[in-house]
Amino acid sequence: MGRKPVPIGVLDNKTDRRTKEQLEARAANEPTGCSDELKPPKELSKEAKKEWRRLVKLYRELNISILNDLDLGLLAAYCESRAVFIEAQKMWQTGELYYTDKKGERRENPWIKIMDREGLNIAKYGEQLALSPVGRARIGTAKAKKELEDDPMSALLQKGKFG
Repeated sequence: MGRKPVPIGVLDNKTDRRTKEQLEARAANEPTGCSDELKPPKELSKEAKKEWRRLVKLYRELNISILNDLDLGLLAAYCESRAVFIEAQKMWQTGELYYTDKKGERRENPWIKIMDREGLNIAKYGEQLALSPVGRARIGTAKAKKELEDDPMSALLQKGKFG
């Protein structure tokens, strides 16, 4: 299993070593553009809509295009998983870690299983949506390097051609 693809806007060619033609072809073929509205889907729960609005606001503050219209289903799944996790957490906190069933056997609280499942979903979706520390670091590193490359003086000093 190879490395996961990285969006062209975040790609660092110094470590990936792609030709100019490969980068141009990939940039031309990679879907771009995201709706300005980014309204939450009507079918999301109230709590999931709150998470949607929070994330969209944060994405807009990044000054780098991460979300694409093709990612909106993934964002909806993340938000709903987060809402279910929060609800399960509230329900678990009102109960016991274990309970005794009708047969007298000790069982784990079912809300813990729901929290575990949704926690895995949140981690999986979050990685794909750059909501993890590693994802944000990739974006920040790529953006910083791009800014340095766009500045002619910095580029000249980086290449060691000055003085």
